[in-house]
Amino acid sequence: MSLVNASSDPPLVLEVRGLTKRFGGLTAVDNVSFGLAEGSILGLIGPNGAGKTTLFNMLSGVYRPQKGRVTFRGEDITGLPPADICARGIGRTFQITKPFGSLSVVDNVMVGAFLRTNSVRQAREESWAVCRTVGLEARGKLAAKNLTIADRKRLELARALATRPRLLLLDEVMAGLNPSEIEEIMALLKRINALGITLLIIEHVMAAVMRLSHTIVVTANGRKIAEGPPERIARDEAVIQAYLGEEYQFAPGAGH
Repeated sequence: MSLVNASSDPPLVLEVRGLTKRFGGLTAVDNVSFGLAEGSILGLIGPNGAGKTTLFNMLSGVYRPQKGRVTFRGEDITGLPPADICARGIGRTFQITKPFGSLSVVDNVMVGAFLRTNSVRQAREESWAVCRTVGLEARGKLAAKNLTIADRKRLELARALATRPRLLLLDEVMAGLNPSEIEEIMALLKRINALGITLLIIEHVMAAVMRLSHTIVVTANGRKIAEGPPERIARDEAVIQAYLGEEYQFAPGAGH
């Protein structure tokens, strides 16, 4: 049964208000605000250096913003440590996957499961269940260092899912994958979202992010330059000039 609120106006699970982060004289994120509806998928796009990963790092507690506020399910979580934010229900993946190579796939996933339980038996059972969800059950006993790039991406997802998140921050989960692997990951993300898990996705694979997302937020030079449904973003002149390029055409049937 889906946990997604079926009303036409679901509550905001995440509110970002005026987030700003500077590194010396560089403003990496400049007064960015947006909201994320419960059960939805939001795509965060923009050119390299636009501040997307810095924004993720503030949402997940890696960085503390100089200004602004992050509210998750009605609670101000601004500047909390990563472990506390994860415990509240925000999981994340990273651009570069770094599994514990000598450990098995299941043991890697158990690291995430231990956030919610001290029982080795329960953590192992939950890890196998998550492996089934992401399509890694057959490789559960394999050492993580022997996985393909696509399966490492699945393992990264599995470790985050094992923390039982309400919101998943996905940082370029499709990077380095071939077209068929991208289709498989897209289908997996749709299944995860159907379970009631809200998704916030950084992605450069435009065909994928446009098809997956309910809403797109575009950043450039650290500032938000556009926000809206995929169809409108794909035709936004400021977005085309800053990122998409004139050759980009919004595919018929893309988005929801």
